[in-house]
Amino acid sequence: MRVDVFVVGKEEGFVVAPCGASLPGDEMAAIGELSFGWSLESESAVPRLDWIGIAKDIDARGYSIVPQGDVAGLLGEPQQELHASYPECHLPHAA
Repeated sequence: MRVDVFVVGKEEGFVVAPCGASLPGDEMAAIGELSFGWSLESESAVPRLDWIGIAKDIDARGYSIVPQGDVAGLLGEPQQELHASYPECHLPHAA
């Protein structure tokens, strides 16, 4: 599954949603300031996260919240091997 990762505030946490999906504005306003971080294929991510749990959250509400300490699981394989689209290649979502 290709996902977009959004940074909450000053890296206080992360919101993960399907690539290109619209995030619910009222719920995102409650979370705080969001900015686009990067996109990646979940299959390329280091298996440090519960991707099954993230997928269940996405199925239930359209996004998942990941704590700040779990960022290593969202970065994927070593950067030279990561197939990701970085901000300069992505239009930001309005929160």
